Formats: sequence, structure tokens, C-alpha cells
Amino acid sequence: MKLVIEDPKTAEQLNVLFTNLCWLSDYVTIHKEDRGLHMQGMDSSHVCMFDVVLTPKWFTTYEEDEEDVEMISVPARIFNKVLSTYNKDQHIVIEISTNGDKLDMEFTGGKTSCDKYFEIPLIHLEQELMNIPEEESQADIVMTSKKLTDLVSQFEIFDQVLSFQMSEEKVLMKAEGTEGSMIAKLSLEDEQLIDYCIEEELELNVSFSLNYVKRMTGFSKVASEVTLGLSAERPMFMIYDLGNSSSLRLVLAPKIGEDD
Repeated sequence: MKLVIEDPKTAEQLNVLFTNLCWLSDYVTIHKEDRGLHMQGMDSSHVCMFDVVLTPKWFTTYEEDEEDVEMISVPARIFNKVLSTYNKDQHIVIEISTNGDKLDMEFTGGKTSCDKYFEIPLIHLEQELMNIPEEESQADIVMTSKKLTDLVSQFEIFDQVLSFQMSEEKVLMKAEGTEGSMIAKLSLEDEQLIDYCIEEELELNVSFSLNYVKRMTGFSKVASEVTLGLSAERPMFMIYDLGNSSSLRLVLAPKIGEDD
């Protein structure tokens, strides 16, 4: 398999993805499917998982071989360190050996940087893709990624739990601790609150680990907008559109009891 990325924006998305996937998993398992590449993983506490789909159109070049392996596992930290040496005026070329033992990567074509070539050994992990239900959320918020990232950083002042209190009339985000509290009221007329919908007459109050939500907002540079899907006593979905029918979905379990 050969993958080429010439668009600097796409290269930056790949860099941001692996920079932040490192805290979730030591290895990222990549499955080859008809629709492209499918990556999944979960943190060691089984609280947060990621689901990434990269279609062939997301790459400048996407070449398959009948002998390609169907699944490989990439060491996330090493792959991320290699990506950190990429310069924006270069092209990224990734080639995966047909037996899945190694990955060759090169950064070439830069006017102000030298060509670089890397070889990364791969491992074989038997990791089946998990089925993520496509059930509709009871409430959806679409806002700019920057807005969410800024708010979450400010909430860290007071507590480790982030709560959403939502109805047809209001959208509140709240953190409360022994040293005080903070409530952010999202105006439905705020230009950074792009869209909001909730089930009729629903009063929704859900809470999540603020630490995990902050880590999830670390992916914010992959897209200018983010969608939050919220439901009572069900996981939260944080969805980033990567363009060209590609996406990043993050799923976070709610905090239900005092000891969660």
C-alpha cells in the first residue's frame, strides 16, 4: 500500500491526530476497508475511545495491492515523533510492506528542508473493530472548535467534572468545586454556537470527566467546527469532520455516580 499527502492542511490533520492519539493508546491499529482506512482504540481505563475513518479521497494518492495485509498496528509515539520532523513545504509518502512488517515514510520535495526517510517496524495485534451504535443523540451542539477548547480550559480552574444542563430555552456548561464554580451560558444567538437542537420538552443534565474532555479538545486543530452529541446516561460523542467524507469520532462514558 502506498499513501501520498501533498496538501499541507491534510498533513497537519495527520500530525494532530497522532499527537493526541498517543495518550489514548500505545499502538494504533489500522484496518483496510472498502471505504478506506479505519482506526480505532481505547484508553487503558476503558472510559474514552476514538474512531477514525480516512477515505481514499483524503489522500493525494491512495494505492492498494491485492497482497496488502488487512490490518497493521503502528507504534503511536514513534509515528508521532517521525511526523514532528515534517516541514509544511514537503510531501508525505507512506508505504506499507505487503507482509505488514514495516512502514516506510519519506518527507521530500521541500525547498527549504532536506529530504528525510524513515523505517518503522510494525507489530501484529489481533484487534477487531468495535461496533459503535449510530443511535441519535437527545441533544446536539455544533460550535467552533476554538470556542469549546477555550471554555474547557477555563473550567479547569474549579473542578474535575464538567456538567451540561440543557433544555429548549438554555444551554449551560458548569464546573463546581470547593474553591468556587463557573457556569457558561451559551447564547443561541452566539455566532460561535453554530447549531443546537434538543428533544422537545427535554431537561437534560449529564456530567463527564473534565480531564478527558480537555484531552478530546486537543484534536481541535483538525477541524474548525465540532459536534457534541449528548444523551441521558449514555456516552458523549465528539465529532470532527476531516473533509473528503473522513471523520474523527471520540466517545466518552458519562460520570453517573459519586465514585466514577
